Amino acid sequence: MSPAEPHATGGLISFVGIPHVSIDVGNLIFGDSTTSLQRSFIVIKNIGEGSFGSVSLCDWHGELPYEVPPSTPNINGVTRPEWTGMRLVAVKKLKRRLQHGWDECQSLKELKALHALTPHPCVVPLFDVFLSSETSELYFVFEAMECDLYRFTRARKGRPLAAGLLSCIFKQIAAGLHHIHSSGYFHRDMKPENILVATSGLLQSQPDEQKDVAVICKIADFDSAREISSTPPYTEYVSGRWYRAPEVLLKQRDYSTPVDMWALGAIMAELINLRPIFPGTGEVDQIHRIIKVLGDPADYAVDEHGRSYGGGPWPLGLELAKRLAFKFPQTEPRNMYTMFDKRTSRQLVDCISSLLKFDPSLRLTSQQCLAHEYLGECLPENLPCMAPGLDIHSPQPVNSK
Repeated sequence: MSPAEPHATGGLISFVGIPHVSIDVGNLIFGDSTTSLQRSFIVIKNIGEGSFGSVSLCDWHGELPYEVPPSTPNINGVTRPEWTGMRLVAVKKLKRRLQHGWDECQSLKELKALHALTPHPCVVPLFDVFLSSETSELYFVFEAMECDLYRFTRARKGRPLAAGLLSCIFKQIAAGLHHIHSSGYFHRDMKPENILVATSGLLQSQPDEQKDVAVICKIADFDSAREISSTPPYTEYVSGRWYRAPEVLLKQRDYSTPVDMWALGAIMAELINLRPIFPGTGEVDQIHRIIKVLGDPADYAVDEHGRSYGGGPWPLGLELAKRLAFKFPQTEPRNMYTMFDKRTSRQLVDCISSLLKFDPSLRLTSQQCLAHEYLGECLPENLPCMAPGLDIHSPQPVNSK
């Protein structure tokens, strides 16, 4: 057996992976194709499968650049005492085999994005990455979280999220997006399944004093991420359809960070009602679902704050639709406040409305979300504990890229 060939002993998988990876000031440092390191882990269970590959929950036995503390025995809300003390990680193995070695791996957009992002408490950390020289399979090692936001909300079985929990989730997603955008990237695939969560204690919500669990949120899955400064055109198929921005649906090829902000608006609307706001069955139906809520991109009257009702005007959208032989049906926008429970914060509804604008330039940015009045009104004081030295409360200056 080759020293690089994976082998298992008593469930332990062990092989030499390329390259050697170390850490310096919180950042991963990759060796070249001549360096290697022994990787050893036990697969506990499969936690995800897709066209890209598979993700498994594993007990890590080898070295890691990051120190991974022994885990608590609670995953997906289920107590698993047999996992106590394990070094739990999520190992993602790509289906695509990279026959040209580590040099080919370094050209992957996902790896470039992950390597470019410095550590942040609202972005899932990459612990290690390596290539099997025997099978040419690439592995990513991430922090293990309990579940994703989709599974978290489904597990509540219709029980609404407390006001404080909603604001806590919004704050963390916005902070994660701000870090990604400030680092010169946009995610392109924001949806509840790509927001990982871990629960922690009780959260005293404000102002209704309703108790709910506290949640730590981290943005994951960067295989669709692109550099803001990269040259279009981009592929039009990004993000789950229900969270896809109108410019993408209408085949605009030079979109950017506002597609992530549209998705954030759709996600927050879903968290309030525990059902998608635009559950289209296809791309055309998706556009019609959006129009039924936001109206067509015409110049309607403005409210008392000078903001357009509904999705607002979007001249370029009318042109994009014309190129596709699609005509927006003349539709008045719905009153956004009537779409949510009357107890929902009006500031939150205002924020969602400002994210769900047809014209990408009119949507709130991640930095504007972090400074929004909604968070000043509803954010609990006892946010989940974050990693030492990393603060989501003070956004860094926006990258000029």
